[in-house]
Amino acid sequence: MAKTYIEGTSCKAVQWQFGEFYNISINLEKLQQYANEKGYVNMTMSKRREVWQYWDTHYFTLNEWSPEWGNWWSGSNQQQNNNQAQNNQWWDNISVEDIPF
Repeated sequence: MAKTYIEGTSCKAVQWQFGEFYNISINLEKLQQYANEKGYVNMTMSKRREVWQYWDTHYFTLNEWSPEWGNWWSGSNQQQNNNQAQNNQWWDNISVEDIPF
């Protein structure tokens, strides 16, 4: 999948006495074009190999990953139900005489 670089973003790493901080600037008008159906813009921040124009040290790309909730949920739920059924069967077969103490 090709990277979609997000226009109108800027990020500079700054060293300070308490560690490294990031100064991030975002142009909201340009950012709106990347919003998903819920109104969010999911971004990934990556470090540049070299400091770029205006001393930018990082850049943003669009994060379009989305889980397949339907398959994940039904599969996980089914597995959980199977495990619970197996556990119930195991407990059903135990009696007081089987306990070693």
